[in-house]
Amino acid sequence: MTAVQATDDIHNGQHYFTNGKANYHGNGTQNRDRVLPAAFSKDVFSHLTLFTGNTMVTGTTGLLNTSLKKSNQELVSAIDHALSWSLESAQIHGRAITIADSSTLGPLEEDRSKYEITVKLFFLSPHGSSEPLSVDHLHNAIQHLETALAATSTNIKIDHFILAIPNQTFDENELDSSEIEHFTEDVQSLYLPIWKRLSELRQTGKIGRLGVSEFSKQQLEILKAAAVQVEAVVPEINQVNLEDCCVLPKGLIEYAKAEGIELLTHGDSSDILPKSTLASLLQPHLAATSVSLLEPNFVLKYSVLISSRGLISRKGYIVDAGSE
Repeated sequence: MTAVQATDDIHNGQHYFTNGKANYHGNGTQNRDRVLPAAFSKDVFSHLTLFTGNTMVTGTTGLLNTSLKKSNQELVSAIDHALSWSLESAQIHGRAITIADSSTLGPLEEDRSKYEITVKLFFLSPHGSSEPLSVDHLHNAIQHLETALAATSTNIKIDHFILAIPNQTFDENELDSSEIEHFTEDVQSLYLPIWKRLSELRQTGKIGRLGVSEFSKQQLEILKAAAVQVEAVVPEINQVNLEDCCVLPKGLIEYAKAEGIELLTHGDSSDILPKSTLASLLQPHLAATSVSLLEPNFVLKYSVLISSRGLISRKGYIVDAGSE
């Protein structure tokens, strides 16, 4: 689609409009901050940040087929909407591009105390990756949330934070000894560094309650044992997708009750944004080289609840993708 309609030509050394279509021509100042209208066919980007804006306003929440509990349809629709309508105001910083539906971003309408903010951070490391979950990605995700809500690091508080580790699905069956050993190793080497950092944010009050997604009873026990060893907080929430388990195991229910863990259900896909899906969404808008370079790092899903009314006033996603 044509992102910007214009009848006259505007030349500024970086881009121009012709016949209603936006075109960009670089002038060698690749490290300067620039605002480009659209049509990045000649630009190669190695990093993408995309803010979907408020899906409660844009209407993309309404596109979700609620019969598909395990679905990323809402996210895909929201990304497509942002790319279609916000590309003309993209911010370029060297080889990084930021696309934001700024019309639905900004500060909360009332005092912060009237809201509950819930965040779920999906790490999208490739299957079998031996790299620990990135603490830098965590910091970037929180900074992006502050941008979306026009908040500062001193006044933002996340009431509920859910960590979704890559390729994790709920299994109601007991782990065997080899699976226990493997998961214990993963917790120690891949997940504990970021859990420690989240615990620090929990202990300083930046996070209210801290939880995980798709953990079995045994996995919760393993994470708790590792957390206690490093004086980190233990999980307070565990989300389970009932598509993976029609009835929660009795052992999990009893353990959660004894440990004070709140069990919640959700409908998020375990593979919320595959590289192929992101590539197909980007392909109509960015150069093929950029599309092939960009791999999803994380997706942050956030919602803002009006506490007194039980209504969600904001809901959105922040997508981060890069070439490394």
